[in-house]
Amino acid sequence: MSEPQGQGGGGAAPLGRPPVERTGMRALWLGGLALLTAFFFYPLGFVLGIASLVVGIKAQRQAKRTRGVAPGATAGIVLGAIGLTISLFAIAGTAYLAPELNGYQKCVSGSNTNADQRACREHYYPKMEEKLHLPSGTMDDVGVRF
Repeated sequence: MSEPQGQGGGGAAPLGRPPVERTGMRALWLGGLALLTAFFFYPLGFVLGIASLVVGIKAQRQAKRTRGVAPGATAGIVLGAIGLTISLFAIAGTAYLAPELNGYQKCVSGSNTNADQRACREHYYPKMEEKLHLPSGTMDDVGVRF
């Protein structure tokens, strides 16, 4: 009696896409999500970027070993690397500006009116601009809101 297809040792692969192709597409999805979340929630973008690189590189190696193809693996690696880079810059910037950002957040959370929030911006934005060596008023000009 034969084993069902795709089960057991050395049997044929299950129906549908081969595992290498699925892994390549998984890397592509992870890379796209890493890039997207790098702009909105960069810690998650960082984690997804690393996952995309790992999955994409494994898919390429497996495809090379089996002489198959891993569609999406290269694109997943590229997107994941870009998302990882953006996330790293965001993490580094947040760490560099941590004292100013914490002070600003405390000031805004304690303010009750728009005038109080404006006073917080007028106090902390120049500090951040000076630390980043930006011209005065840059953060207001580009509409940065924390």
